[in-house]
Amino acid sequence: MSENLYSEYPEAYDALYARKDYDAEVEFVLSRFEEDAELDTETEPDSRRKRALVVGCGTGEHSKRLREEGFDVVGVDKYPAMVERARTKSDAEFRVGELPDLPVEGAFDLVWFPFTVVQHLGPDAAAESLRAAADHLAEGGLLVFDQFALADEGTDPRLVTHSSEEGTHARLTDVHEAGDSSYRWDSVVFTPDGEFFVDTHRLYDHDPEYLDGVCGVLGLSVERYGWYDESADPDESDHAVFVAS
Repeated sequence: MSENLYSEYPEAYDALYARKDYDAEVEFVLSRFEEDAELDTETEPDSRRKRALVVGCGTGEHSKRLREEGFDVVGVDKYPAMVERARTKSDAEFRVGELPDLPVEGAFDLVWFPFTVVQHLGPDAAAESLRAAADHLAEGGLLVFDQFALADEGTDPRLVTHSSEEGTHARLTDVHEAGDSSYRWDSVVFTPDGEFFVDTHRLYDHDPEYLDGVCGVLGLSVERYGWYDESADPDESDHAVFVAS
């Protein structure tokens, strides 16, 4: 797969997702963390800074906000270009690494796979990666990951434009089924300077019950929510956030 958006054009990634509501997503996760995390405060006093691990951190927007909320943050991404851009945004720690072999040490109070990270993995790889996350989860900590219903996006080609200070980016995308509950997202992205590049991803629609079951095997209990919204009914939408503790 030519995932050029991640590997070569992190500035275009930021432009294309400039309207993504990172603030609301972080606010939701912090709300669930405060409500659901059961940290051992006898051995880990409240004065200890909480640790967060963001897997598939991208250009660091979630990590930056968690850092501003007082977490010690380690962000991990497969692509050096994304990590380099993330390092320009905050003093969180960013490392290059790929699931399931995370390049981190110790335990984290919060482990977060944001924005379809699990869907970049086939079922077996997703299970193995969630196990790796659980291995780095502190006692009483919280694991959060999400799934965006790919089928709901439709398969008709679509053109979307995104304006920024640098100019307008445009993305023409064709989504089609690739078998085994997976989809290929083929895009041509046009940049403000007149260049264009091809970007292709294969993403998986996992059975939510399967993901629940993987967490159960790992000894984690799971609650499902609508897309980063505590008031949304997850049964009315396949866009889901999984909160495991």
